[in-house]
Amino acid sequence: MIRNVMDMNAHYGGLNAAFQEEKKSVWVMNVVPVNARNTLPLILDKGFAGVLHDWCEPFPTYPRTYDMLHANGLLSQLSSDGCDMMELFLEMDRILRPEGWVVLSDNLGAIEMARALATQVRWEARVIDLQTGSDQRLLVSQKPFVKK
Repeated sequence: MIRNVMDMNAHYGGLNAAFQEEKKSVWVMNVVPVNARNTLPLILDKGFAGVLHDWCEPFPTYPRTYDMLHANGLLSQLSSDGCDMMELFLEMDRILRPEGWVVLSDNLGAIEMARALATQVRWEARVIDLQTGSDQRLLVSQKPFVKK
């Protein structure tokens, strides 16, 4: 069951719109990276929740955690900005609930790096080839529920 979703690179709020069109009762936090084109006014005009954020910094989430994190093209964008990807994955691990999902879409190099980082934070990770004739790949990961 997915209730809380974060679109980490929301662009125009397309993921939020897709959930609404499918009549899913999901709350989506649309995050527009500060170094990307500022589309936040368009997202807010649609009535969606959204914020600007620098992914090289921690994201304030208290008291909320998320069932699913989604990002399209964020990894290649941040690696060109000099952000530490391991710190980003640790931040994602912090805000993701146990048994939560991470869905990342990016180019092959960024996805392969992300798969290595996902295994380091002990997520189950699988790369899916989208077969679109490009080097776009999808990384689907799940944070395990750890019993002590």
